[in-house]
Amino acid sequence: MLTPSEQWTWHYCPNKDRLLLNIDDTVQFTSELTSTMLNQKVVHQPFAIAEAEAFWRIQDVLQTVVSDEAERLECTLHALANRFRQLSAHKSWYFATQRQQDIGAYQLVHLQGKDQITALVIASDLECIECLLLATGESLAGKVLARCSVIRVLRNRAQLLEVDVDLARSA
Repeated sequence: MLTPSEQWTWHYCPNKDRLLLNIDDTVQFTSELTSTMLNQKVVHQPFAIAEAEAFWRIQDVLQTVVSDEAERLECTLHALANRFRQLSAHKSWYFATQRQQDIGAYQLVHLQGKDQITALVIASDLECIECLLLATGESLAGKVLARCSVIRVLRNRAQLLEVDVDLARSA
């Protein structure tokens, strides 16, 4: 398992047209964010303490639904890269309306399209939440939404996921 470090650095690579996270001299994470999706062209920005805290919070939440460690790490790094993403319009019409709930960051939700898609809330404001999709699924409009993509929806499109945690095993 990787441990966050101040040695990790974010930067935009024009050759790959992607936001990258340099983990060490041989390991690099390539995000899905291209130059048109970025709110800034990042140049060797060190991994912050707040990002390290978010890293562990996301890992803890995902552990309940993503058993594979490598997949959990990938989802976590995609979620952390989202802070460099430009704010986008919501795509609420992709999903059925749900009962309004108080939903905040680092909570698991279901989005109901043609498929029920489990997602992690990675950001929220008064009207919308941004969700990292934990599985590929199809929206009500028939659009296939890829795993690890981020989508912004109105709060009334998400249903909190009830996770049955086995406390005896986690103690």
